[in-house]
Amino acid sequence: MILPRKPIRRLQKYRPPLEGRVGKLRLDFNENTIGCAPEVVRALRRYLSREGLSCYPEYEQSRDKLARYFGVSPEEMVLANGTDDALKVICETFVDPGDLLVVPAPTFPVYQFYHTVAGGRTVRVACDQNFRLPLEKFIAALKKGARWTALANPNNPTGTAIPQVSLRQILKAAPKTVVVVDEAYGQFSGETILPWIRRYPNLVVSRTFSKAFGLAALRVGCLFANAELADAMRRGQNPFPVNSLALACACVAVEHEEYVNRYVAEVKRNRARFFRWFEERGIPYLPSFSNFVLARVGRNAPEIAQRLRAAGILVRDWSYDPHLKGFLRFTVGTEAQMRRLYAQLARLEKLIDTRNSQKDWRSFVAYSATGWFT
Repeated sequence: MILPRKPIRRLQKYRPPLEGRVGKLRLDFNENTIGCAPEVVRALRRYLSREGLSCYPEYEQSRDKLARYFGVSPEEMVLANGTDDALKVICETFVDPGDLLVVPAPTFPVYQFYHTVAGGRTVRVACDQNFRLPLEKFIAALKKGARWTALANPNNPTGTAIPQVSLRQILKAAPKTVVVVDEAYGQFSGETILPWIRRYPNLVVSRTFSKAFGLAALRVGCLFANAELADAMRRGQNPFPVNSLALACACVAVEHEEYVNRYVAEVKRNRARFFRWFEERGIPYLPSFSNFVLARVGRNAPEIAQRLRAAGILVRDWSYDPHLKGFLRFTVGTEAQMRRLYAQLARLEKLIDTRNSQKDWRSFVAYSATGWFT
């Protein structure tokens, strides 16, 4: 038998979304719950032609347009096949076997995934009991020779945010470390440090069209850095990283930002209402700056998730992991979608068990230093 490389053999199995999600209320993977702007769909139909599908992608015009939208030069932007592929580009550009990645715990697992594939080592610094980044411990870990670090801001799965003053301290304290700030959910927090790429030569900011813009199926992501760093990342990249249809749709999507802004504003209003819903019932939750909320519903979490699925509502059940039993993550949707969720949860309220919540939270925090979060 031919064995793969050791890093591949060590990888833990990723758990993708269950099949059969189309047509259901998708509150499980933090997608846009109403879809992209209608103009994007119309544009996609226009671009579908025999000639269009037979040509390789052309990037110059699209790169210029997207760069103007984000307020950068084309030389400061790297296109990628979604944020996941963007992280792969970072590892392929900067990571040698044995190099060190430092990340908070818990956080998005794909950072460690690609770093492990590249043969790197990972140190996870556990967040405190309020799921805040322990800044001094984190910086101390970076100073032990970290090649790069990844900071989702807001973070997934917690929805918590890192203050800009803390990000500034990290960038200054580790000038030889590539600091990737992942702003996949940035529209929902209303904050960005994208302009900082001209101030900090070690900063890379990532953005995606998969969340607020509603283009998850098309896979469009971007990396932003100073021109020298961006050039290094493009140099080893696939020459055709984004397909023509995806790029065309992204360019139309940025023309209709008001559609995205209305959706984001509604999600933020409904997020605040969701907080109050949890508080009224004594259900522990994490105040989120993103488009999802992580909450503990107790030992019946798998049954609650299954019954919601039977009612056509998908939520993220974490109970496949013995250390995370009792936790569900809910994507926040429109007012009508949330009313539908509340109605179903009301029918299941007797299953929600908030006993021993403090004990479960302590267990969750302790496990965050070693867990695998998706």
